[in-house]
Amino acid sequence: MDETEQAEVFTEDATFPFYFANFSGDIRLSALIDVMLLASEDQLKLKDADSRSMVKRGLGWVVTQYHMDLKKMPELGQKLKVSTRATSYNKYFFYRDFWIDDLDGNRLVTLESAFVIIDIKERKIVSAADSLKDLFGSREITKIKKFARMKEPEDFDKKAEQHIGYYNIDVNRHVNNSFYFDWMVDSLDIEFIATHRIKSMDIKYDKELNLESHPEVFVKMDEDLVSTHWIKTDNKLNVIAKFHWENK
Repeated sequence: MDETEQAEVFTEDATFPFYFANFSGDIRLSALIDVMLLASEDQLKLKDADSRSMVKRGLGWVVTQYHMDLKKMPELGQKLKVSTRATSYNKYFFYRDFWIDDLDGNRLVTLESAFVIIDIKERKIVSAADSLKDLFGSREITKIKKFARMKEPEDFDKKAEQHIGYYNIDVNRHVNNSFYFDWMVDSLDIEFIATHRIKSMDIKYDKELNLESHPEVFVKMDEDLVSTHWIKTDNKLNVIAKFHWENK
């Protein structure tokens, strides 16, 4: 049996308002992720497993990796259907899929994700299999799902210090993952952002950031319109991502 066959699909309506767009009218990558995560939060709330409910138990959801494909970026004001399902889990990871369709059923965006559960006080991963059972038909598996493996480039095109403020911190007491996308895209030239759009993205989170962190953001662009982004603190890698771009 395929691991998604018995998983319950949760779907809700969504529309991207003007403040989710950048200067060129494209939806910000961080906003795209946030809208999909909101759907999972609304589904998890049905089982008292959303972020707020988990915090009351001293636990927190933390994403470790994403892979996203964008066939077409949603447009401002467009009415959409955002769907998600918790597909499977093992001792350490929960796996969840997301997708966005237009009202004609055309698939615009797909997102695959891996999450862990942490003990907020101890900042340690706790067993996923022991923490939540029968989560919307997700199946317990033994294998670990493979995502893209990314390596930090030997050099970079640009480096910038990044300030962390109060509003960057979420209920898990670390930097909300969506801010990483804004910082990474901001490292690119504005002319490039105006003339290109993302067609796929991979990101891997290694070490969380908090209010005391003083990160640096790096970027390297290759000739194939692939940008590699990484963030380091005290020479230790926090997150690495690879964006594949195309001309508008």
